[in-house]
Amino acid sequence: MEIDFYQKNILIVDDDKSNIFLLDALLEDLGYSSILSASSAKEAYELLEKHHIDLMLLDIIMPEITGLEATKSIRSNEHYDNIPIIMVTADDSDKTIDESFKLGANDFITKPLNRTNLKVRVHSALMGAYKDALISNQNRLLAVNETVQMLAHQWRQPLALISSTVIEISMSYEFEKLTPEKLDEAIFKINDSVHTLSATLDEFSKISKNESQASFLLLNHTVTSSINLIKDRMQANKIELISEFHDTQKIRYFHNELITVILAIVTNSIEAFVRSNIQESRYIKILTTQTANTTCITIEDNAGGVDASILPKVFEPYISTKEQKNGVGLGLYNAFHTLRKSMKASIALHSKADTTLVEIELPNL
Repeated sequence: MEIDFYQKNILIVDDDKSNIFLLDALLEDLGYSSILSASSAKEAYELLEKHHIDLMLLDIIMPEITGLEATKSIRSNEHYDNIPIIMVTADDSDKTIDESFKLGANDFITKPLNRTNLKVRVHSALMGAYKDALISNQNRLLAVNETVQMLAHQWRQPLALISSTVIEISMSYEFEKLTPEKLDEAIFKINDSVHTLSATLDEFSKISKNESQASFLLLNHTVTSSINLIKDRMQANKIELISEFHDTQKIRYFHNELITVILAIVTNSIEAFVRSNIQESRYIKILTTQTANTTCITIEDNAGGVDASILPKVFEPYISTKEQKNGVGLGLYNAFHTLRKSMKASIALHSKADTTLVEIELPNL
């Protein structure tokens, strides 16, 4: 895949002007034409606010605010969370490199700088960001598709009731058996179904909206809202819903995004039941718990489990648990990405025999 990255904005952050000059010259020699520089982390923050930065080359050892501290600060800001960061350092000890990656760095380059090494790592970082953007766009399309499918399923029953009621009115009128009482009853059924359609549309409209900031909410309320949107689909597939909600205190998270994650996981379970030969004792169990530091959602099903060869990679992009391979493999990756990025939460999947267990852990912020 040949992509022209040479117009991308690259920010060099180093307190040593000679290092900035050298990096700038090397990048220009490689063909990059839009290069900015900052001599401190504070100056870098100001440039991040003024310019769209596509890549950062960040020195680790700087006065006042070190490169490690700057990385942590940048990664805590959702507006800059996706910017690739390459650490530039003379300290290539395991401890320093490990700390860099833990705080959110994407790669590192050791001093003295090498032109070929710089070329490969810069191109690799920009290509990684490009692929992440493609996946993000596919995630949005996938989310829209899944929302439309769920909405269509939720509408099927009330639409069928409206249709059958209209036929009933027509038949009663044709055979001169349409009494005022029957007509009132039919109108009531139609109005009730229309109200259900409207309420369902409102619910899906709410969860499709982007939230500008997280809110302090009760987790059990969000989980209940998620279940209400998909319980009819569970009933249609003869899946028993088992829920156990323990009392929890309010925590800070994105309500709509968490609903989307829960819906994606439960939808995976329902689709697994559809593919499996399990006909009896189908269940999806949802449990909420809270400790002093974390609040957890556990979702378990007995739909046949996940193949052991796929298990270590289920949260990677384009890995599908569907045997027919007709899935795009972005559902669990999207859930992982949403939880990690927006809520600093974690998600884990365990599978044993015929059961699959998904654990979501949110910090009590």
